[in-house]
Amino acid sequence: MTTASVTAELLALEQERRRALVEEDYSRVAELFADDLVYVHTTGLVQGKAQYLEYAKSAVEYLDIERGELLIRFYGEGVAVMTGTQCNTLRKRGGDQSIRGEGFATQVWTFGEQGWQITSFHGSRAPN
Repeated sequence: MTTASVTAELLALEQERRRALVEEDYSRVAELFADDLVYVHTTGLVQGKAQYLEYAKSAVEYLDIERGELLIRFYGEGVAVMTGTQCNTLRKRGGDQSIRGEGFATQVWTFGEQGWQITSFHGSRAPN
């Protein structure tokens, strides 16, 4: 595979992650995250895969996830780091008010038996 083809594949997988969260396709979200996931929210909350999936199912509803231009850097054949801006529009479960959170996300993708998966996701808020 070429760098261009892997880049295209990772961008498509990131689009799939966004779609799956907004459409509440949690089985697909689970496939995109590695079992040893470390997920750091913009609030500083740190969760593993099971905790993050439960949070997404029970605490918040993703209404929209927008990404800006994404930069992908490769480290060997099986590690890629994706960085770029992100804006999440969320609503707390049971609430009626949406919240927009603008920031920056760093994702570490690794290639293994399940294909490309996110092993680390770290979000930070945009400065006010």
